[in-house]
Amino acid sequence: MDRAGKAGVSLLVLSDHDSVSGFPEGEAAARGAALDLRCGVEINTREGENVHVLGYGIRWRDPALEEALAELRRRRVRRLEAVLAKLKDCGVDLSLAEVRGDSPAPPAVGGRPASSGPASPGSPESLGRAHVADALKRKGVVPNRAEAFRRFLAAGRPAYVGSLGPSAAEAIALIRAAGGFAAIAHPGTVADLGVLESWVREGLEGIEVFYAGHSPSDIRRFQDLAARFGLIVTGGSDYHGRGSGRDGPLGVEVPDGVAERFLERLSRCG
Repeated sequence: MDRAGKAGVSLLVLSDHDSVSGFPEGEAAARGAALDLRCGVEINTREGENVHVLGYGIRWRDPALEEALAELRRRRVRRLEAVLAKLKDCGVDLSLAEVRGDSPAPPAVGGRPASSGPASPGSPESLGRAHVADALKRKGVVPNRAEAFRRFLAAGRPAYVGSLGPSAAEAIALIRAAGGFAAIAHPGTVADLGVLESWVREGLEGIEVFYAGHSPSDIRRFQDLAARFGLIVTGGSDYHGRGSGRDGPLGVEVPDGVAERFLERLSRCG
């Protein structure tokens, strides 16, 4: 929060994957920073590799939301257990505790030293393939996350297991039931936006146009889509923390009109 304030971020929506449990700590930290902190969520769906749905303005204490997100996190664990079983078939013995960062990873076989890089921070709640990649790096099996995905974890590789998350429609419904509004995250990483119209029919209201990984041509394309479907334009830096590979500058600038429309919709949430 201190870094965000120093970077000039005026509004920060904390949107963890399939979890809102970090918001109270964030809220406490934000009291000393000059920024407006709101609670959001990013729900990973099963509709492709990168179809994630952002929820803004949610009632984060909503019991039904909390239980639904807890179930999604349980599915994440089941998915990773299947990934670990496939890794074992590849000759790589990795435990769930090592993925969580609960115990040190022993050196890999063959004399290759384990990495001295940082462990996954604090036994993460929403486990994903990135945490497996980090554990493989700590164990000395791979030099970095990218190699872990290339060799084992990406679609079509030997330890790949598809998402057990909800459909996009289910994610949108969950967010709406918790008083929020839904937007498609980082559309530049989504392979098929041909189904966007169907998501709009399900209640999708926004699209993350201003995103750290989008080029100027991407931004123009997604602005056109927003105008075509009457979607609210949103923006985000997708900051995942130090050492995550997605730890670039915090915040993105958006035009005043974009911010005003977003804030107006946010004011009607709850």
